[in-house]
Amino acid sequence: MSENIILATDAYKLTHHLQYPTNLTKLYSYGEARVGGKFDTVSWFGLSMILHDYFHEPITDTMIDEAQKVAQMTFGTSAYFNRSVWEKVRDLGYFPVKIKALPEGLEVPTGNALFTIESTADWFATSLNALEVVLMHVWYPTTIATNSLNIKKRLKPLLEKSGTVANLFLAVNDFGSRGATSLESGKRGGAAHLLHFQGSDNMAASQYFESVYGVAGRALSVWATEHSVATAYGSGQGEFDYVNAQLDRTPDDAVLSIVIDSYDALQFITTVIGSPEIKARIMQREGRIVLRPDSGDPKTIDLQVLDALATIFGTTVNHKGYRVLNYNVGIIQGDGMKADTIVSLYEALIAAGWSADNLVVGSGGGLLQEGFTRDTERFAIKAAYAENSAGERINIQKNPKTDVSKASKAGLLKVIMRQGQMVTVSQKDSGDDLLQTVYDNGLFSPVDGSAIVQRAASEG
Repeated sequence: MSENIILATDAYKLTHHLQYPTNLTKLYSYGEARVGGKFDTVSWFGLSMILHDYFHEPITDTMIDEAQKVAQMTFGTSAYFNRSVWEKVRDLGYFPVKIKALPEGLEVPTGNALFTIESTADWFATSLNALEVVLMHVWYPTTIATNSLNIKKRLKPLLEKSGTVANLFLAVNDFGSRGATSLESGKRGGAAHLLHFQGSDNMAASQYFESVYGVAGRALSVWATEHSVATAYGSGQGEFDYVNAQLDRTPDDAVLSIVIDSYDALQFITTVIGSPEIKARIMQREGRIVLRPDSGDPKTIDLQVLDALATIFGTTVNHKGYRVLNYNVGIIQGDGMKADTIVSLYEALIAAGWSADNLVVGSGGGLLQEGFTRDTERFAIKAAYAENSAGERINIQKNPKTDVSKASKAGLLKVIMRQGQMVTVSQKDSGDDLLQTVYDNGLFSPVDGSAIVQRAASEG
């Protein structure tokens, strides 16, 4: 990704090298999801994406010149821009920093250090936190992964109660790429969802997951129609032609998703899907067909569609006492789906005696976009420690009287397991540090994507 990382920061941070104590030789900061967010734990994920996108490209003269020009325009003077420090970074060919982080894929209680960053050259100490903004962007994939983890946690007992737990990894599909604010956010958010589910039409996220984490084929999708396909055949006889064309062109063992609400969803089920010819063709297939109602109240229309399909194809009762449609027929709900509505839809089906196996959902804006901000999990990066040329070691801490929940940690930190709980303590305390070096003066630690996926699979 070709970005000028010098400019990927808040403008005012370019003035901080003139504000710190003049004899500062080291600065050390940490990032956390503070206590008091939406969830008490976060699914830690995405730092490797930040490093992949921003830390491989060396600083160049072009970047420095561009940054100085923008600083001049922003402040009305070039005096605030620390050209000499960025020229030193250019000459090094890497950032003189060390970053340690918890292993990605872990579920981490809020209030713990997720990563630390420290300067390794005395001349870079006062410019360290210029890197805060790009590092802070890890809030987004972690928050999306946390949301998907909690959907998984809430759905798992519903599948255990009424259906097949093995279906959980495909229960929620990512339809969110088009609703994301940018391709970058769509890729990062989509990759975060893939940590906990594999259903996804977000191909950019799938490729991105492979390029960063080395795990190929994480996302799975199926042959699926949309309204442009359905309406291209027209109504009436065209609706029969539409379905027959899909059955003609797909292998009999393939999963096939058919949108049904272009005109009248319930009439489509009773007259088209229920017609003797198409019913027979569906009954002869090995692969599953899922019908997609895309309009109306999901609980109402989905139960109506299930009842209509039951009349046509019949049902069986599984060993848990819940009805399952015959002949690999089911529904997919792709409209209005986000965490609460996904769970409530599954609950409504189960309350009506249907197994969760009859349903899968797709989520767009509610999965990657709607309602998520840095404050959802109260992400913050704060300085905790410094050193100066006089040999002083200084613990730094923010502790506002008006909001004690914003109090930051002081000193050099590590994260340990204590009595089965993850806690952040001083480096002087006993216990093995869970924070691992991921970047050290231009050297990147290998990313083990398979281990990350396995860790995430064990959570929830």
